[in-house]
Amino acid sequence: MIEGVTFDWWHTIAETPWLDWDDRMKVLRIETIQKALEEQGVVVSREGLARAYERHTDLLVSSWKKLVDLAAEDQVKAFLGFAGVDGYGDGLLVPVQEAFGRALETALPVLYPHLAQTVAHLRREGYRIGIVSNTGRTWGRYLRPIQDEMGIGKYFDARVFSDEVRARKPDRRIFTQALDRLHLKPEEVVHIGDDVDADVAGAKDMGMRAVWFNTGFWPEARIDRADAEIHDHKEFPGILERWRP
Repeated sequence: MIEGVTFDWWHTIAETPWLDWDDRMKVLRIETIQKALEEQGVVVSREGLARAYERHTDLLVSSWKKLVDLAAEDQVKAFLGFAGVDGYGDGLLVPVQEAFGRALETALPVLYPHLAQTVAHLRREGYRIGIVSNTGRTWGRYLRPIQDEMGIGKYFDARVFSDEVRARKPDRRIFTQALDRLHLKPEEVVHIGDDVDADVAGAKDMGMRAVWFNTGFWPEARIDRADAEIHDHKEFPGILERWRP
């Protein structure tokens, strides 16, 4: 008996507002970090911060390949070290963290069609609902208020983010955190996501059911492990109905 549903966040619940989102975020973050440092009396060139940003990217990618994530504070400390300003004390941590985390507020993500209606329906039907998301430089503590502002935060009983768990999908630890917070067993939960490795395989390896949200971005994806495939969230309630005993 299915009692709960968990969703991936990026490319499943919401999409980035720009095609060149990574590049724009990089420019915005560097500009904001430079101003934040100057307010603390620390001067670093734009070029120096750009080099630090690239080294920071390499660090994250290296960690992610091991399915390990870094906490927000650890990410900021690493960046300050790459920028050569880690000797100025902890006073730089908060303003630089804010510059990283709040950049997304300049252009909120866009919800996929029928997502809000679908989670509202699931709530009315009594399902427990969660988010299980890998993060980048916009950490869980910043995504939660953004989701609340978008009007969907109220529907989720648990929101689990990789920077807080220190593990990334498909690692079992992040799914286990979500299941524990939902107070459900793996066989009682369906996970929906766009990534056939992180979401579909990760959920199936936990003993959960998995629905592939096909955005069209992965035309060569193998979905043999998915229990179902959807292209629009409005299709999902019908699949749940078929799974009811």
